[in-house]
Amino acid sequence: MENRYLIALRSFIVSAGATAAATFVGVYGVLLGATPAEMGFLQSTSNSLSNAGQVFWGRISDRVGRRLPFLIMGSLSLGALWFLMPFVYDPFNLIVLYALISVFSSLITVNWYAFIADNVESATRGNFLSAINNLSSVGTVLSVIAMTFFFTGANIHDLFIPFVAGGVSYFMTAVLLARGKETRHPRHEIRRHKWKDLKKNEPFYRYFVATSVQGYFWSMAWPMFPITIISVMNFSVLTVAYLTIVSLSFTIATQYFFGRFVDRVNRVPLIFLNRIMLCMIPLMYGLFSSFPEFVLLEVYSGFTGAIQAVVMTAYLLDVAPRENRAEYISKINGMNGVVYFLGATTGGFLLQYLVFLYPLRLALLISYLIVFAGRLASSFLFLRLREVGGNNRRELGLFSILLRWKQPGSPSGGPIKPQ
Repeated sequence: MENRYLIALRSFIVSAGATAAATFVGVYGVLLGATPAEMGFLQSTSNSLSNAGQVFWGRISDRVGRRLPFLIMGSLSLGALWFLMPFVYDPFNLIVLYALISVFSSLITVNWYAFIADNVESATRGNFLSAINNLSSVGTVLSVIAMTFFFTGANIHDLFIPFVAGGVSYFMTAVLLARGKETRHPRHEIRRHKWKDLKKNEPFYRYFVATSVQGYFWSMAWPMFPITIISVMNFSVLTVAYLTIVSLSFTIATQYFFGRFVDRVNRVPLIFLNRIMLCMIPLMYGLFSSFPEFVLLEVYSGFTGAIQAVVMTAYLLDVAPRENRAEYISKINGMNGVVYFLGATTGGFLLQYLVFLYPLRLALLISYLIVFAGRLASSFLFLRLREVGGNNRRELGLFSILLRWKQPGSPSGGPIKPQ
């Protein structure tokens, strides 16, 4: 099989399996009885390890000069770990298992990016990967829709379906990757910039600071979303699936149309407006009390999340040096890993403390107000950005596999994005 077709087929299979399964992990933690603090650890360890692991695995695979062996090993490992997920019966073991999934997910990410770069010529790479990302998103939506026909409303037992699907998807792709062809690449050393060098690139440094500060308050809400969905609203797994379908569908539609004109406008005001819009999601979670309101929330989340993914990626590609874009994006991901760990852990302990003082719904509302205030204040840091020239629309697909944007209002919080 030609490698380009292999890339497309594997992307669809993983999105229909593991990516769909990842949207239910936060809900699973709440159904297992996880405390707010434990939910904070679940979200923080998974996302931070997923980001930070890219640096570790990237250096190893570069020294070996091969991609497919790492991709096959990672796929087999992730398949086995997803199969273990339905047999976890306490929050601690779920945290450990999902952390392991995150580590091997980062192994897949760096080698998958390199494998694509080796097999798709640069002249068509952006358009090719934009199509692949759309195909993957459609695969996730279709998979979740299919799962709704098998959910019985028995809550925790229904999650056996997506988790097993996640395991099957990785085993299938391991077999698929074994049919790929690869030539050994010479080992090479790449000059790595020091952290202090980032300050020399003022537009990038301002963007780096703004996203890092807001990332802390951004991730504080992740443990709270699934607790609200399950413990306050008493939504079933089937309802969570419906909400996920709504959010992802609007993201796909909005991202397609919005990407056509993002490079034609001044993006700094648009970035600031988008950050303000995203601040409203925690307030909606705290104030909404019915299923129709949460459907509206997911429509809003899908719309604003798509704008975030397009405009933030486009701006970053212009402020990061062309010859070191992957390295600079990896540095942002690495810092995000630290910030997300601190933020999600803080959010979990904050809610845990407030629950001792107030009823759960009031404790959540107070927590959401604190998150809203932090997100709103940090949004003004984006006004310090300045517009830079460039036409990067064709490159959005290329670097979207490295960037780790989170669906802003996901009922499961901030799950990792399996590659």
